[in-house]
Amino acid sequence: MKVWNHSFTQRTTGLSSLLIGLIWWLFSASVQASVEIEHWQTAKGTDVYFVGSEQLPMVDVEVRFDAGSARDGQAFGLAAMTSQLMGTATPKLDERAISEGFNRLGAQFGASVGRDSASLSMRTLTRESLYEQAVDLFEQSLVEAVFRPEILEREKARLEVAIKQKATQPQSLASEAMWTRLYGDHPYAHPTEGTLETLDQLTIDNIRNFYQQYYVARNAQVTIVGDLSRAQAERLAERLTQRLPGGQTPEPIPPVNKVAQTGQAVTQFDATQTQIVLATLGVKRGDPDYYALFLGNHLLGGSGFASLLMEEVREKRGLVYGVSSGFRPMRAAGPFVIRLSTQNAKAHEALDVVEATLKGFMQDFSEEKLDAIKSNLIGGFPLRLDSNAKIAGYISMIGFYDLPLDYLDRFPEKIRALSKAEVLQAWQKRMDFDQATRILVGQPQ
Repeated sequence: MKVWNHSFTQRTTGLSSLLIGLIWWLFSASVQASVEIEHWQTAKGTDVYFVGSEQLPMVDVEVRFDAGSARDGQAFGLAAMTSQLMGTATPKLDERAISEGFNRLGAQFGASVGRDSASLSMRTLTRESLYEQAVDLFEQSLVEAVFRPEILEREKARLEVAIKQKATQPQSLASEAMWTRLYGDHPYAHPTEGTLETLDQLTIDNIRNFYQQYYVARNAQVTIVGDLSRAQAERLAERLTQRLPGGQTPEPIPPVNKVAQTGQAVTQFDATQTQIVLATLGVKRGDPDYYALFLGNHLLGGSGFASLLMEEVREKRGLVYGVSSGFRPMRAAGPFVIRLSTQNAKAHEALDVVEATLKGFMQDFSEEKLDAIKSNLIGGFPLRLDSNAKIAGYISMIGFYDLPLDYLDRFPEKIRALSKAEVLQAWQKRMDFDQATRILVGQPQ
């Protein structure tokens, strides 16, 4: 399950009035009891995941690559810049022609990147006259990408402004410190967008080489959800991958066994509030204990006002407006994070209450409250699948992280079957808060 959306950048172009007019139908349509995922490989060895849906005459397509910022090497920001320049030029089309082409067809085009992966996506109506042209434009953007020096310089300038702005945002400073302190010299440690120093060193040759190495058929995954037959989906997947170089799958991301820097770090920042992050290593995607950890987290801090952290830190003591916790499973062990902000004068008190609540939760909690959280999760699960876009996101995750094809059907059943003892056991076995880092950005008193 996705706890957080971890994309650095998302670009979309084009949405027809007809498509907008159909959206309401999508959300009012009844959700299927189960999602039937079909899986096969293209002639070039690309995995394809397909869910047919006839609710709307449209299709969502994503081509995902193991090409996230963990593949940057020392050129921090290389994966993000490559993704940002995808869809800006081909040998025949410039940026304006591509953008106007998708707009004219009422289609959406997007590019996104995170630490584990990068992807290109498209949503289009399946009316033949529109569909064929949209697929052709999407295919060109994918397999004929050209990287223009003038666009690179423009994007460098834009990103330089964004990086400098982040330095003025205490939330961003706390987040970057968290990744650095958790991961040290691991590929997850550096900012996805890079730094001012590494950004300045990126070249067209860097980007072209990255594209040629990672945007290849054996490193790709195609996800298709929408109003197509299996045969149409097969033709689409072959069309999108047949001109990609075969290439190779990259080496696995190295494991993470311990937190790089534990203890507490304070960054002085001129603000009335202190941003607080308490973080440690969680689990990687597909870990069998994730179900119990996920359920327990919803009781601890993942369910808004129903959570223990909100009850103790806000409702009883009025120290914060909001406090939350969550896992971020990745290829290697991702972070578990508790976030809050409070008045500078209350920062240490708030952190003490968080740690006391966490300690108490790790020892025992109300079975009645756990059952209520469990019922809410199971009852609300269909809302996670109430659109093709949401289904596509989950299917893409299932494929990329090699999860069982019945994962979506299994998830509510797994949650329902968990006992209090199993949740406690998982948290006590897997979560080590002696190996945690605490970050305060502000003027804590």
